[in-house]
Amino acid sequence: MDFGTPDHELALKKYIISMIVQEAQADHHFSTLEKRYLSFVASNLGVSEAEVAAIRLNPGIYEIPPPQNEQERMNVLYFLLFMLRSDKEITKEEEALCHHIGFRLGFRRELISDLINLMRDCLDKEIPPHAMVDRIKTYLN
Repeated sequence: MDFGTPDHELALKKYIISMIVQEAQADHHFSTLEKRYLSFVASNLGVSEAEVAAIRLNPGIYEIPPPQNEQERMNVLYFLLFMLRSDKEITKEEEALCHHIGFRLGFRRELISDLINLMRDCLDKEIPPHAMVDRIKTYLN
């Protein structure tokens, strides 16, 4: 993924990992499935295991202003939504944090709720290929 300048790109990648960690820890239980998803995302973003370990120790220090680019903001929300469903359970704490982060990223609460409901509806099955895009389209101007 290309997020712009190298410094911005690294900061955004660490921010994504920190948000995923916070989401996983929201219910005070970091499951094996959540850890597996975290490793998958870190690998895809090119974030090393050592960097992930450092982020896990203090995820709050990787806060950055919400990206101005809508695609970057959607990427963050996308990763959070898939962390929600990674352990096949969505707790009220995880849902509340996803709402909080999604709203901070500039997304409407209704869109966030709709996407969380999609994750909940598909906990035990694949998400249909266009399901997320179809839901997002209803909120576009």
